[in-house]
Amino acid sequence: MNDYYAQAPELYDETARGIPGDIQFYRDLALASGGSVVELGVGTGRIAIPTAAAGVEVVGIDTSPEMLGVARARAEAAGVASRLRLVEGDMRTFEVERLVPLVTIPFRAFLHNIEDADQRATLAACHRALQPGGQLALNVFNPDLGIIERWMRQSARHAEPFDAAGRIQAHHDFRPAGRTVTSRLRWQEGGATRRGTLTLRYVGREEMERLLGEAGFTVEALYGDCLGGQFEEASTELVWVARR
Repeated sequence: MNDYYAQAPELYDETARGIPGDIQFYRDLALASGGSVVELGVGTGRIAIPTAAAGVEVVGIDTSPEMLGVARARAEAAGVASRLRLVEGDMRTFEVERLVPLVTIPFRAFLHNIEDADQRATLAACHRALQPGGQLALNVFNPDLGIIERWMRQSARHAEPFDAAGRIQAHHDFRPAGRTVTSRLRWQEGGATRRGTLTLRYVGREEMERLLGEAGFTVEALYGDCLGGQFEEASTELVWVARR
């Protein structure tokens, strides 16, 4: 359902720039862990490459060979290829050769788990990969039903996609029963119009806390951003740090 990643790995970085402070947030956790780090949904290496540049050994896992191809080229250019091992794999089933002190799922990659079973499988795989006492860190957007309803109204009024950001346009389709949002995207490339889709399943605070507990994690911290801000109901982000 997420063929956008296969079709536009270079464009992705122009339209998905992360949230303020996220590179430093995950890099600092990696440095503090004192060991190798697994990053799930590594994409084009936006966070993994600076982390490796800081001296941390990183295993980056992603399902998209196209995104990994961009990451490899950028890791080579940055001189960190020896510290960044990129692997095509699934966050629900990944395995590690040696247990690690930290697993991260930055920039809402956890939301690609569309079914309950997918969410549980990913958290179980993270738990298996961690050393006793190891940490899991991830961030997802804090669901704002008002924004989702606004997307629905806009989508109903527009037969063609409407402007979203920069070079790309998006038409959002919200499915309340499954708590999913599918963005139907289009962009210009080489004089032609390209199209792709991207589906996310949002997860709220109480649900995420329950999932972590069921997977054997204890929540250490919940922030409202990657700058260390306290979480409040109006926060746009849920930033979790949990311990096995």
